[in-house]
Amino acid sequence: MIGEEEVLSSLREIAGRHDPVPPAVLAAARASLAWRDPDAALAELVRDSLDRLIAVRGGTPRVLTFLGGAMTIDVQVTARGGGVDVVGELAPVVAAKVVIESPGGSHETAADSEGRFRVEGIAAGPVRLRCEPLVEGAFVPLRTEWVQV
Repeated sequence: MIGEEEVLSSLREIAGRHDPVPPAVLAAARASLAWRDPDAALAELVRDSLDRLIAVRGGTPRVLTFLGGAMTIDVQVTARGGGVDVVGELAPVVAAKVVIESPGGSHETAADSEGRFRVEGIAAGPVRLRCEPLVEGAFVPLRTEWVQV
């Protein structure tokens, strides 16, 4: 008699051979496991200019606003070449490390003295931002929800 584990193993092998999980899906799943900071607050997407645009011409920037606790993150995303450029601003202004995470990797920068930051050449796809204060007690570390850019 064939055991349950043997049947499941055979099914996994068949499914993996004939209908493999796309690499982008696997990368996104692995990236989602990276959120293991229970102290980080979640910043919710509260505004997306794409919701108001009917037809988008190439190069038209998309504006996203995330809100988490007392922190607002405004982000402008512009498609360029095969990727996107991200320009953002933190309010209130605070010294912070800003990391843009994607299944393809992370891009780190810092907000300047006016709360602004910029990262160029990010691969199009799912991304989220992580803001970490450089001053203890400035605000709780913050992560945005994943968004498709």
